[in-house]
Amino acid sequence: MRVRVLLVSSALVALSPVVAAAQEYSGGVTLGYGHTDVSDSDTDANILTLDGRFGVDLGNGLRFGADISGANVDIDGAADDLDQSVVGIYGAYGFANGTSAGLYVERADVDDDLTLTSYGLMLGYEAEGAALGGFYGESDTDPALPNGGDVQDYGVTFRYTGAEGYTVGASALRTEISSNGRELNYDFAGIAGSYAVAPSWTLFGGLSDISLDELELDVTTLGLGVSYDLSAVSRANASVSLEVARSETEVSGLEGDETSVRLGLSIPLGSRGFAVPMNSVADSVLNPRHSAMSTSMMSAY
Repeated sequence: MRVRVLLVSSALVALSPVVAAAQEYSGGVTLGYGHTDVSDSDTDANILTLDGRFGVDLGNGLRFGADISGANVDIDGAADDLDQSVVGIYGAYGFANGTSAGLYVERADVDDDLTLTSYGLMLGYEAEGAALGGFYGESDTDPALPNGGDVQDYGVTFRYTGAEGYTVGASALRTEISSNGRELNYDFAGIAGSYAVAPSWTLFGGLSDISLDELELDVTTLGLGVSYDLSAVSRANASVSLEVARSETEVSGLEGDETSVRLGLSIPLGSRGFAVPMNSVADSVLNPRHSAMSTSMMSAY
């Protein structure tokens, strides 16, 4: 928890000079609670999450932003809770023809024992409700990989928002880990979408797959949910959400599954909020991190 607070503070301090000059703000925050039950087992977990996404547009083509996610996992029977966090900042320049280019830096932490720092290049294109993005970068690990091993990250994302109140998107990410003459491919891919069925009600869903072929590991997760805009019945500029997610895991021919229920309170910020709550499977697909590993880490909650 101490590391997560420090990372959040550092990201906000780094962005404070550009926030003062911003012409447009966007983003939001989701506070979440989840309960996960592992089938054919007495093991379950209670999870508290905090997700935030912030962006500023200076009006001259320059854009800056930050992503913040944290999870505290209380597993029955475990001596200690599990703390996870991911914090990222980026800067980009948007051209008049809809293309953009920028740089990103992200840091993922697991219980102060494992750190993954990612950095690289971003490219994007936006036109008439469609957004296409891609990135390429590298990651450093702490502890370091043996014998000069390295980690490379790349991926593509797509999203389309229609005037009829729907959003659809997909993403595909790969992290390549090379060490001791061997290569491990860590893949994350998914599709997701949302639809406003009424002025205050939105349905959303996502399907994601995580695979490590070299370890014969495959995790497929389906999440379906609904959100309700509280401004329809109160002065609160917020929405509440409920999602049910089911994951099926296969490791070396052995299979298992788990079911999760996730509650969220989402608060939009600035001129644009978000299409789905940030603690949902759909959001992990529509707004992935710049690493298949850190994206998978936070999508589990």
